Amino acid sequence: MKKLITLVLALALVLGLSATALAERPAWARDAEEVGDSIVVYTTMDDGQQAVVEDIWYGVYPDCQIEWIKDSLGTLISRVRNESANPQADVICGGLFQTDGDAYWDCFEQYTPVNYDEQTVVDENHYYAMQDTQYMCLIVNTELEEKLGVTIDGYASLLNPELSGKIIIADPTATSSGFRQFHTILALMGDEFGDEKAWGYLTDLVKNGVVNTTSSSEVYKQVIAGEYLVGLSYESIVQYQVENGAENIRLCYPVEGNTGCANGSAMIKGAPHHSAAEAFLDMCGSNELQSARAEANCARGTNKEFSYSAYPSDEEIGIKPLDYAYIAEHKEELLNQWVELWSTYGAK
Repeated sequence: MKKLITLVLALALVLGLSATALAERPAWARDAEEVGDSIVVYTTMDDGQQAVVEDIWYGVYPDCQIEWIKDSLGTLISRVRNESANPQADVICGGLFQTDGDAYWDCFEQYTPVNYDEQTVVDENHYYAMQDTQYMCLIVNTELEEKLGVTIDGYASLLNPELSGKIIIADPTATSSGFRQFHTILALMGDEFGDEKAWGYLTDLVKNGVVNTTSSSEVYKQVIAGEYLVGLSYESIVQYQVENGAENIRLCYPVEGNTGCANGSAMIKGAPHHSAAEAFLDMCGSNELQSARAEANCARGTNKEFSYSAYPSDEEIGIKPLDYAYIAEHKEELLNQWVELWSTYGAK
């Protein structure tokens, strides 16, 4: 109970600070009458992330109500396509990455946010409004790690036979975090991206009794719950759990290195609340929102004014560049190869 009270008070403090920061109307704000009174947002964000977005949004547009609908990106994209004749939402918030290429362009309308030039990373095709950069990590249950007498320090350590059935991953065909882990492994575990050596590692990993879930959140939740010893996840969500009372886990950056990939939001084609959607994307790129999300959600922002000292530098964790265009162009081919691998060696 004390942890819960502390968490609630900490979140209230962060939200209070962000509201205070918006005492002066930000440069990206537009006329409230133009924005309207409602917006429907499909999102991959959890409740805590949504709360921070709401705080900034309502600080500027108190009369424009956000209706959130949360799910995995794959499910949300399918929903948007099924609703294309009569769109029911205005924005997809989160889960849209540089590696997507043109895969989802049919779902979205091009828009250039007012703070486009303030970003360190931009979508030059003007479909995505970038808002943070995602790095990958392992989440390790320290109690189970100690009990089993193993040490997890990276991807290679996951091939230990003693970990069979104790590793959980998110499905790369169904989740954005799973796809990020998938192509990070292809980049780090071979001599070249996706070479025979990298696929050999993936084959050995799957053979080691890995469990596959279609929910990114299930990875960290199940590790915290002690159902699995280690999960393949992403930096911000694991750091958030550590900072907010999960005492039985640790964030592990793979010793083999890491990759970074910007993540964003986009306006759904035919958005019913068009002006509100534009305003929402303007907010996503703002330093006000990104700084608030760093404090509350441990997210790394893309705005040039953004500063957050909680994480190690790119040099410290060994960031390896990705060929985003190549990954986007070959995404279907890569995922088909994964499906074949999983159907052959995956847990039955």
